[in-house]
Amino acid sequence: MSDLKVVKSYASSSLRYIVSGLLFLFLSSLCYAQIDLSTPLSESLGEHVTFIPEPGQSLDINQARALLKLEGIQSDQSVLSFGINARPVWLKLTVNNPDRFVVNRSVKFETSWLDKIEAYQLQKGKLLDYKTGGDAIPFSLRQHGDRFVSFSFAFQPGVAELYFRVEAEDPLVVPIYILTDQQLEKIDVQNGYVYGLLYGFLIALLAYNALLTFSLNSRRYLFYSQYLLFFLLMNLSYTGHAFQWLWPEMVTWQRWSNPLLMVLYAVSGLFFAQRFLAMRHYLPRLNRFINVLTSCSLLLSIAAIFLNDAVFMLYIAFIMIPVFSVLMIFSGALALYQGMKEARYFLAATLFATIGAICTALTVSGVVTYRPIGFHAVEVGMLIEAILFALALAYQFRIDQESKIKAERLADIDQLTGLYNRRGFEKIKEPIFSTAIRKQRNLSLMILDIDHFKSINDSYGHGVGDLVLQQLADILLAEVRTGDVISRWGGEEFLLLLPETDLQEGVSLADRLLVKVAQLSLSYKGEPVSVTASIGVSSLRTDAQNFSILLNEADKYLYEAKRSGRNQVGYDKNSEQNIVLTHEVSGET
Repeated sequence: MSDLKVVKSYASSSLRYIVSGLLFLFLSSLCYAQIDLSTPLSESLGEHVTFIPEPGQSLDINQARALLKLEGIQSDQSVLSFGINARPVWLKLTVNNPDRFVVNRSVKFETSWLDKIEAYQLQKGKLLDYKTGGDAIPFSLRQHGDRFVSFSFAFQPGVAELYFRVEAEDPLVVPIYILTDQQLEKIDVQNGYVYGLLYGFLIALLAYNALLTFSLNSRRYLFYSQYLLFFLLMNLSYTGHAFQWLWPEMVTWQRWSNPLLMVLYAVSGLFFAQRFLAMRHYLPRLNRFINVLTSCSLLLSIAAIFLNDAVFMLYIAFIMIPVFSVLMIFSGALALYQGMKEARYFLAATLFATIGAICTALTVSGVVTYRPIGFHAVEVGMLIEAILFALALAYQFRIDQESKIKAERLADIDQLTGLYNRRGFEKIKEPIFSTAIRKQRNLSLMILDIDHFKSINDSYGHGVGDLVLQQLADILLAEVRTGDVISRWGGEEFLLLLPETDLQEGVSLADRLLVKVAQLSLSYKGEPVSVTASIGVSSLRTDAQNFSILLNEADKYLYEAKRSGRNQVGYDKNSEQNIVLTHEVSGET
């Protein structure tokens, strides 16, 4: 008997809990469904929406109301997302104005590519207002000059119902807000700062790289400029700024702009990757694959336009973006693996841009839940990518310049001795000679020729001859001053240009050099190799107004030294006597 009382008590208690829970859920659902206008609302209102996709035929407002009442689905997401080319959807919001006066609010749809939105305001079953908007209507006919579709409503005291019919060939994403005029103004100001910074940075970067394209005649900068341009246009298009600023009356182009610019953005990015990573030379198979992919995507896009199939164009775009992103990462990783240093910047840049592009593509296509950070991820990623690509191009430019300087330097250097060759000497001697003429400074020129060098090569081989040239170059570098210029003029001849050096100083240096050359210790198979040289020295005179005169005089004195028996210095003996006499008269000897 006591057990029965316990069971009854337990059942009664459980029933009370169940009824209380159901009552709480019912009251909560009433409060949950109605939107209170007495306080400002800042979040997307998707969780307050009851919706139903339109069946096969188009519905009028009465049919839609009846169907929503019978089969309406209560949303559990803050932003509704129905995917690409979804059927038109009917939305219902219940709004409560608890005040005794009329409240003005704006309903805003923060998706720029919705084709058509029909808005109905009802109170107590009576239609109070009807409005329409969307991309299928010229921008000039919008109620508000906003890149997003928004409608203004005057809400009478009490409960009102808002119904919206929304359709789009593009991804049907519906972030819906009810905002005050002050909130709208604040959002516009914030967006103005954000997009002003974004577009200002991209336009400045685009202009800078376009300038570099023409000034440096570099295709890398040209392809990067194209890539930036198509990203900028794509972003302007899908954010709605392009319809607002660039083509406000072109509703047909607005229908195609988003997917077509997405494809062009991806194609231009792959073209830039091909050029930056020099794929034709280092990654030829990947280069060919990208050529096929970009050609196919462009041909399919042309076919979609020709067939007037915007949905097919959308699928091309949303397939191309992830493929493009993966290819950019793969290309950068492969180039880095093969040792291309600048590929590390490329890889880091593409990782940020790819993550952003994929997040945005998945968000707007309805694959993942809509969130503002996901919607704007491509912009954040592109900003980081643009900065890293700028660094990558600067690094690559520096590498190219260093390689060019190195190549030019190698072209001016004799590979055997490490001295200037004739080309290098011709480039460096001109300013030295011009300065000596202009400022009337001393300047001497010396030609050194190895005696019987052909015999050395014939007797001991060219290996010994090369060793003689190298050791002679070492002697010259050790004996001359820092500002002196040494060149292997050709074969076994060496040229020394000596700034701030008169004839006597030049002859003294030549004498020292002859001694050093004669002291060279070389042997071939145990047999000593004797090396001597002959030198001709000339000095700048007032009548020697060009370098050829100085060179011809030095060559003449070299010939005299060889004719006089070799292993000696030839020079103008009369000039030396004049120098000695001058010193004696002045008492300096």
